[in-house]
Amino acid sequence: MIKIKNLNFDIDKRQILKNIELEIEKYKFIGIIGENGCGKSTLLKNIYRNFKPKNGTILLDDIDLNSYSVKGLAEKLSVLSQNQKITFDFTVKEIVEMGRYTKTSIFSKDTSENEIDEALNKVGMKAFKNQNFLTLSGGEMQRVLIARSIAQESEVLLLDEPTNHLDIRYQYQIMDLVKNLNKTVIAVIHDINIASKYCDYIFAIKNGEILYKGEPDKIICADNIKTIFEIDVEIINHPKTNKPVVIFL
Repeated sequence: MIKIKNLNFDIDKRQILKNIELEIEKYKFIGIIGENGCGKSTLLKNIYRNFKPKNGTILLDDIDLNSYSVKGLAEKLSVLSQNQKITFDFTVKEIVEMGRYTKTSIFSKDTSENEIDEALNKVGMKAFKNQNFLTLSGGEMQRVLIARSIAQESEVLLLDEPTNHLDIRYQYQIMDLVKNLNKTVIAVIHDINIASKYCDYIFAIKNGEILYKGEPDKIICADNIKTIFEIDVEIINHPKTNKPVVIFL
């Protein structure tokens, strides 16, 4: 569904992404891991066209990303970025309704209440529907923004550290929800054990380059974690899922 060929990206003549090559299949849950500043979020921003690469191509359904209109791209991709600044005090309903603009005119009478309610239900925020967004806690805001992405009904969901500001219960609730959305998901994930549990495939980035790629049980090993994060760990298999679990020493 998404193919990236020889992508390079610079900021102020400093190379941030180097010769990125990857293919992402439809309906797969893809994780991007790596230490802070390695280029994870920058890669996502190139995919949703917030940044323009120095060179290389990004294909979405075999069509060059630059060929899509803004609305056409929004029909394909929905994004939950790491720092979304909302300064006007919209209601929770209005925030989620913004995700419907590719389906209908924003705030029009034709906007479906059912889709909004369903999206809020999935993240446990329907009771807050008429509350002002800026009165919510950080975790509640994050859940509403995920509901907005769900309401957008795009084929691909891009998430930049989606469990930021969430307590443990909601971290796993949100990841369970995203896993079962029947979408292609590309997520920058800070927690390696969450990446191991939910991802079908992982790309591990170091200094702007993809060092490792593969299924979690092939990627998550002590040597690779040492190389990527410069920390010693022990790896065990989870007794129920048999997925690799990282124990920090």
